[in-house]
Amino acid sequence: MRAKEPVNTVHMYRQLGLRLRNLITAPLKEWQMIHREPVTFNDMLSTFALPLIGLVAVGTFISYLINQQAFLIELALKKVIVEFTALFGGLFIAWYFVFLVMKYFHFVPSREIAAKITVYSSAPLYIVLLITALVPEIFFLQIFAFYSIYLVLTGTRILAGPKQEQKTVFSLLTGLVILGLPYIIRILLLNLITI
Repeated sequence: MRAKEPVNTVHMYRQLGLRLRNLITAPLKEWQMIHREPVTFNDMLSTFALPLIGLVAVGTFISYLINQQAFLIELALKKVIVEFTALFGGLFIAWYFVFLVMKYFHFVPSREIAAKITVYSSAPLYIVLLITALVPEIFFLQIFAFYSIYLVLTGTRILAGPKQEQKTVFSLLTGLVILGLPYIIRILLLNLITI
């Protein structure tokens, strides 16, 4: 077993930005590269999902401190914890859901493919949440998070398995789960801690 090279933060964020740009501008080409990469779920989390979730959390913290009349760090930290937990929990539950549902749509069940579909397709949600956290007045941009459904469809298009109609239904269901779970978890957490 070969030891992994340490990850340089600057290089990681450069690769993250490149991957985000390619997922937005040339998704089919980028998905072909993604499916050829031998990465684990932990690698995808540490180099893609968690940095984006962390940026959303920092954006939420800054926005809460700037946009509230009182300077209450405790409430800002609660908001950050809720946001991080909702996004990370939603991602993990969506990954598990996609893995379980793959066999019903006649895909070969693979934890790696389920992770790739879930992690990389959630990128538009993170970008939109970061932008709307920093500038809450443009909340209407959250409609662009539905690009996640297109990313799932593009990512499954090149996979072997079911017919295109089944892939479309799978993509719609998976995209809605990826988008919906963080919002459901956020509402539950906010009701539990009553901020």
